[in-house]
Amino acid sequence: MATPKKRTPAFAAGRAKQHILSRFNPISGLTPRRLSAYLDSFDQGYLRNAAETFAKIAERDDQVITCATKRLRPASRLNWEILPVDDSPAAARHKQILEEFYNNLQATHVLDEDERGGVRLLIRQMLTAVGMRWAVHEIVWKPQSDGLTAEFRFVPLQFFEHRTGRLRFLPSELALDGIDLEPGGWMVTTGDGLMRATSIAYMFKSMPLKAWVTYCEKFGIPGIHAKTDAQKDSPEWAALVEAVGGFGEDLALVTNQGASIEPIATGSASNQPHPALVERMDRAISRIWVGGDLATMSAGQGSVGSQAQTEDLSKLEEDDAALISDTLQQYVDRWVIKYRTGLDKPLAYFRLLPTRKVDTDRELKVDEMLIRSGVGIGKNDLRERYGRAQPDAGDELAIAPAAAPALPFGGGGPRPFANERVPDARFELFRAQALRRLNRAQAEALRPLTDRLSEILGIEDASTQDAALLKLQNDLPGILKTSVKDPELVAAWEEIFGAALASGAAEAASTRSPQARPATARPPL
Repeated sequence: MATPKKRTPAFAAGRAKQHILSRFNPISGLTPRRLSAYLDSFDQGYLRNAAETFAKIAERDDQVITCATKRLRPASRLNWEILPVDDSPAAARHKQILEEFYNNLQATHVLDEDERGGVRLLIRQMLTAVGMRWAVHEIVWKPQSDGLTAEFRFVPLQFFEHRTGRLRFLPSELALDGIDLEPGGWMVTTGDGLMRATSIAYMFKSMPLKAWVTYCEKFGIPGIHAKTDAQKDSPEWAALVEAVGGFGEDLALVTNQGASIEPIATGSASNQPHPALVERMDRAISRIWVGGDLATMSAGQGSVGSQAQTEDLSKLEEDDAALISDTLQQYVDRWVIKYRTGLDKPLAYFRLLPTRKVDTDRELKVDEMLIRSGVGIGKNDLRERYGRAQPDAGDELAIAPAAAPALPFGGGGPRPFANERVPDARFELFRAQALRRLNRAQAEALRPLTDRLSEILGIEDASTQDAALLKLQNDLPGILKTSVKDPELVAAWEEIFGAALASGAAEAASTRSPQARPATARPPL
């Protein structure tokens, strides 16, 4: 059995404090030229400037926040499971090991250790790779006396370089050359890197947005032009200037009646280019992240865009779930199994379950038809199709209620509820639960009768069994009155069990061979 080597973090607490104190705002005064230089450096493997710019845009821009949340958060809320590769005891053991590990792992952030959680936080951090291109976790293994757990420490991308074709950790703030990531000690999630295109859209959105704000500051409030016949600097002139100043100082002037001032044309508020440019970039950001305009932006153009976006998000969720599953299988599952069992090949694996949107009624009808036709359907296939996780060992399994025996009611009359239609699935669920509870209560009340009937059925001699059945039929009223308190239930059960005993005895007699039949005729029951 291998022993985990990495038990202390390479990213120390002092490094986090040093970085926090040296933080700056990379988007303050950001220009297209500077952004272009950041993106070129990013492609060359120098990730720091672009990574910090991407992170700040993702924190500050309202459209990016909305789209990224809408795209990434659903995957972090999905259910997960551990699947064995076969039915062997070894696979079951690996499944148990991985379940214990994932249920006990911890996730945190090296720059904000108050951010703590389990698998869901880990998944949310891993999905930042969709925007940033890579998401890196340092794995600090924590062997226990009864198992193994680990702490996954999320390390932002600016602490790495990619100049050799693989991510390498920068050991200091001023380092340019990184050190290789130790196998088994780091997990790297690789995504699409949508923030590269998003940052360009943000740049060309912020420019008209700033100009629009400046225009509103200067021309959003009408200016005041006062005219007077008073001489300049006279008391009357000064009084008018003071009065005009009370209305507005930025755009107010006083002139003589004969003065002429021609305003510089700036265009009317209705045909300014700024709103159209801002909206165009917001739509571009939405398309980058969710494959279409947000539903709120598409509302004014009908429901087509909103429906298309919903379908796109469903497909993207499946892709994100597959990305998480593949990454954890490669970087975590095999190391956990290796450390716990010494084997390099795990016989179970982690899987994040995407939301499956299926026509349930149609699928159920098809499955029932196939089963009736003798076509085999795997249980794991059914669980995957309907999004149901495999039950854990020891779980109480949900089972269908036992079907009522085909007994005559009231001399062969119609059965209760035979022609009734269940109004909906909720009523059917309530009715099934009520019947299960009633069945359990009645089974307990009728235990003396059922125990005695079981003993009679165990009698091998036909004559002795017939005599015992006859005696049971005679004793039936007394047994029921002792076990069941409700007189109506006593009458109903007496009718049911009496008819059942008679029917069962007659059927047994008709199926016996002549040699097995008793010499004397059976007395009528």
